[in-house]
Amino acid sequence: MRHYLNIKEGKNSWPRYLASILLAVGFMIAGSIVYFIVEFIRVELDGNEATYIDLDTGMVMGGNGTVSLLMTHIIYIVALIGLWIGVRFIHKRKFRTLITGEDRVNWKKIIWGFIIFSGLFLLTSAIDFLLNADDYAWNNVSFAQFFFLFLVVLLFVPIQTTVEELLFRGLLLQLVGKKIKNPILLALIVGLIFGSLHFSNPEMNDSAILVGLDYLLAGFALTFIAVKTGSLELSIGAHAANNIMIFLFFTYDDSVAGNIPSLFQILETSPQYSIIWSLLIFTAFYLLSIKKYGKKSIS
Repeated sequence: MRHYLNIKEGKNSWPRYLASILLAVGFMIAGSIVYFIVEFIRVELDGNEATYIDLDTGMVMGGNGTVSLLMTHIIYIVALIGLWIGVRFIHKRKFRTLITGEDRVNWKKIIWGFIIFSGLFLLTSAIDFLLNADDYAWNNVSFAQFFFLFLVVLLFVPIQTTVEELLFRGLLLQLVGKKIKNPILLALIVGLIFGSLHFSNPEMNDSAILVGLDYLLAGFALTFIAVKTGSLELSIGAHAANNIMIFLFFTYDDSVAGNIPSLFQILETSPQYSIIWSLLIFTAFYLLSIKKYGKKSIS
């Protein structure tokens, strides 16, 4: 199996990578503008003074939180178009080369990553519930509300997480990997960039240091797993699983998702527990991934 960082197909000079990354970011900015226009229209049409756009989260407060979550994916759908244009016309190669060095994407690998990571997430969440039961409350939502959230999350959240994977652990990692071959150093560089871009999330209000470290840990782990296994499929599955599980099961006041009808309301957050669980989840996921798929050398 050829490592996906060893790109032979197409044209892959650093100016082309830079142009593709800037193009994708430009499309993401354009998508953000479209999103805010749509949300501004929603607020104006609502006619309720209690409905407004929270500038910290970019979500409409006082309105339907699930609809707001759905609308945020305009940004990632537009960004995906920018990514595709960059790879196909600037790099002149197949889009799948952002994910794998093989002739086709291994969907079984993505699904395996999704299932295993979901299982680890649910297991640690159940343990945390047993240890800190007072921090949780059943969120009194109707079946219709949750079912709508379920559909939105299942259909659109994988778009958001996959676009992030393609941009950071696809394009950016392939660019950095042209000069750097050490897996730990690669994971530190790309993980730092990925994690730091989440520092504006409202969750940082809980503990800037611990939550920030949690983001950096996730960025490092997902990058390290991709580098060591030689392709992006496992990270794509794990990232999607993480966000889907969070949105479906947990909501709280400082959540980036805003007020959505998740199954549980978190009354008191515990950043110290969160980073411990994240460390255990990513360590277990890495070990299981290596056991099943083995390690792949970059060179």
